[in-house]
Amino acid sequence: MGFPCVPEKAWHACEPAMTLLPNFLVTGILAVILSLLILVWSAVFVQRKNGGSLLIVFSVILLLFGGGFFPPLIGIVGGIAGIKINQPLPGNPTRKFLRFAAALWPWPLVILVAWLLGQYPIGFINNDFLKSIIGYGLLLIVLMLPLAVYTGYAHDAAA
Repeated sequence: MGFPCVPEKAWHACEPAMTLLPNFLVTGILAVILSLLILVWSAVFVQRKNGGSLLIVFSVILLLFGGGFFPPLIGIVGGIAGIKINQPLPGNPTRKFLRFAAALWPWPLVILVAWLLGQYPIGFINNDFLKSIIGYGLLLIVLMLPLAVYTGYAHDAAA
């Protein structure tokens, strides 16, 4: 979404997004408003009844109206985690596995946040290097996000 996309100059100017609206200005304003709504909702209301479900709905709307692909993915995973608040871990894990998962906390979250924030200075300093490893970065996000949620639940359950 947007023009021009020249990844050789700025890798982050080429993040894909989609919109159902024909106007980029309206799409941008709506994406910012939806992002702020999701931020407030996930910080204040996600633990309430249907809070996780509504976070998923808001994230899907953000996906359809210019929010990119990964921010809504993060919101959807957060919504799924919100639905599971105050419920036992799925799969009835063994005590040994639960202790192992709990011991990993908070490192998956630290790794995820470090990558999400660290890719910007890396791309600014060495754009070609970041473009060459971006597939690993996407894999890191897809793996660390649910792992961070699971280890957080395991840490709470083991406490």
